[in-house]
Amino acid sequence: MKWNNLKPDIAAIDLNSRISKHISAIDKINLISSTQNCPLIIIPQHIKKKIILHLSTKKVELGGLLIGSVISTNDLTQGIVAIEIKEAVASNNFESSAVSLTMSSDIWQDANKISTDTTFVVGWYHSHPDLGAFFSGTDRKTQKDFFHSAYSLGLVIDPIRHEEKWFLGANSNEVKSNKIRSNFKYGLAVV
Repeated sequence: MKWNNLKPDIAAIDLNSRISKHISAIDKINLISSTQNCPLIIIPQHIKKKIILHLSTKKVELGGLLIGSVISTNDLTQGIVAIEIKEAVASNNFESSAVSLTMSSDIWQDANKISTDTTFVVGWYHSHPDLGAFFSGTDRKTQKDFFHSAYSLGLVIDPIRHEEKWFLGANSNEVKSNKIRSNFKYGLAVV
């Protein structure tokens, strides 16, 4: 086997280049220190509404992919400060029931059409209609098998009970609600 040192297809957006003109150095320090255990998740309100509308169309599990960017002081594995969701791609080809969902691989092709080197699949979302928002054993396995990067998000929404929970990384660590922000002019909020 021959090893080639190739540049990765995807990259984090450098924190300094992303918001340097919008916030002060003190605010950057506060942002970095407040996201040591978990990065800030940024989702525009219109994307959230799009996801909820999609998940509310049927009383079976539905889902899709989250497209976004990773903002970091280092790279895609260390120094992650924020994950900014820029789009949601609904799965249109799937098999589902009230308690299960299998999305077709077509969704990856749909996601690739809008991906760039700094905007790519950062996670997935799905519904648990009238079951509550939690990650089941199957959800945890899916996260570990397909969304195992440090920046990988999992979102589960119960559109009937109006509940949601976010999970991060291969171990499906639950994200506290104070780490989720929306509707910010420059895409980042100082917490």
